[in-house]
Amino acid sequence: MLKKTVWLCLVAVSWPALAQDDDTQQRLWQNTRQMDRAQEREVWEKDAEAQAAMRGEETAPQDTGAALYEAVNHSDWPAARRLLAEYEQQADHDQDVALLARASLARADGKWKESKRHYETLLERQPDFTRGRLDLARLLYEGHLNREATSQFVQIARTEDLPESVRENVQSFQTALSKRDSWRGSAQVGAVWNSNINHSPGTGKEWCHRLSDEDDECSSVLQADPVESGVGARYEGTAVRRWQISGHHGVTARGIAYGTVYRNRKERGSHTANVSAGYQFENHRDSFTLAPVFEWNNSGGKTEQLGYGVRGEWERSGSNWLWNTELEWTRLNYVERFNHLDGHMVTANNTLTYLPRHDVMLHVGLDYQRRTAESDVFAYRQTSARVGAVKIFPQGFSSAFNATFRRRTHDGYEAFFQNRRRDNEQIYTLSLTADRWKVAGLKPVLNLKHRRVNGNIGLNSYKQNEIGLALQKTF
Repeated sequence: MLKKTVWLCLVAVSWPALAQDDDTQQRLWQNTRQMDRAQEREVWEKDAEAQAAMRGEETAPQDTGAALYEAVNHSDWPAARRLLAEYEQQADHDQDVALLARASLARADGKWKESKRHYETLLERQPDFTRGRLDLARLLYEGHLNREATSQFVQIARTEDLPESVRENVQSFQTALSKRDSWRGSAQVGAVWNSNINHSPGTGKEWCHRLSDEDDECSSVLQADPVESGVGARYEGTAVRRWQISGHHGVTARGIAYGTVYRNRKERGSHTANVSAGYQFENHRDSFTLAPVFEWNNSGGKTEQLGYGVRGEWERSGSNWLWNTELEWTRLNYVERFNHLDGHMVTANNTLTYLPRHDVMLHVGLDYQRRTAESDVFAYRQTSARVGAVKIFPQGFSSAFNATFRRRTHDGYEAFFQNRRRDNEQIYTLSLTADRWKVAGLKPVLNLKHRRVNGNIGLNSYKQNEIGLALQKTF
């Protein structure tokens, strides 16, 4: 029987690369959220230090009212509840002290609206009560009412004879509010080496196709391309901004762009841009976003795919944790030679971030993805689990480790291999950042990455290592 040799076709080569984009996007958005969370935590840590400095200047309480005031200052809520009940029984009790205690207790109980109402009543009675105004400003900041919080902090900053610790604390909040109302994100450009830019299972590997089990000879043989390594340049960038419209309602926009260009391997280069803008609700505990999304992909210097869709995102935050759920539906439209890949993508990503202390951040995630295509060979279901950690060292260095484990099952039956494709994928990344070597706002970052795909069809199995050195700018 005639024996034919068939080389790896372009479609088979392109498909794995396109399927990996979600890994880069997810990592970049995760980094952006973690950066925002770290900045917010830094503000509250400075606030706690300022509060501690003020408490150091206090004297021993002389009566129930003074004891109640001190309990509030020390966040001793059980004592504050008991003392407030006793204090309000006194005929000559100070209503303003009671209001301050009620507002503080409501905030401690998570009753944000009730706390805000008590503070506003207190300031209507005592407009010059700086302590009450500072507490209200902090509460408004916590509730993401940026415009209202800014107004309160400006009034406090104008107060004469303001203690230096309070003035520094006010400036810290004002700086944080300015950042909130500006574009936030990062940009990174550098060199990269990749051990397997064409995702080849290995030189010399081949697969035999027989027309029937009784045939001794192959009707055709599929040979893997030689493994190609490459050196080139890589860039990554993210940007996010929110505009407050009224109260907790606003508009948010976010964009991401990343790509790689290899020296003497133009056909292996790729570029992706993803933008989204829409409605956002945000308060002291929850954030909800609903927005259209648009994506563009380029491969080998040519546009390969245009996508559009809608995404919804919900976030809930606690004192030292953050839960994020993101749902996205996208319509994928490819150029004519790849129109067999046209279809829809539904993605659900869930991430829990935990901050056990100020210099450590941990996260875990569970994801699901459903991909349809004109050719069911390229349609699949994918489940993923993620774990990661960020550590900041006092010497001016930081590290971030992420691991992703995926199981991908394709719908269609591949006639050549007489099987349905199933892949198990592992991705490990390690980033080392040297903040102490920052020059002109640019800091060096060393990126290491290992990817391993084990498939029931050998053609789709490969190993890949990357080493990158870049300069990063955060804003």
